[in-house]
Amino acid sequence: MTIDSIRLLTDSAAQVWQRLSAIHALEPCIGSASFDDWLGPMEYLAFDQAEEQALRRDYRLLANLLAELETLVHSREQALALVRAEATGSGISA
Repeated sequence: MTIDSIRLLTDSAAQVWQRLSAIHALEPCIGSASFDDWLGPMEYLAFDQAEEQALRRDYRLLANLLAELETLVHSREQALALVRAEATGSGISA
């Protein structure tokens, strides 16, 4: 039995992507912007400290998962496409 690292990373990143994109659009920011740039200074004021920390942790996790996936597929665009497809349910293969 082999472990499909690309599939595992894609699935994990897609789950986090879905959670975060329900809060605010990820497209222009993920991986290239800080949490504060992504969410904006006014948006996260509505969250309590624990919720904000959880969002920050998830944002950082998604950025790390995307970086690992990018290393495996040798393309930032392909890594993003895989995660987007999985998050939206269209599930393209690597």
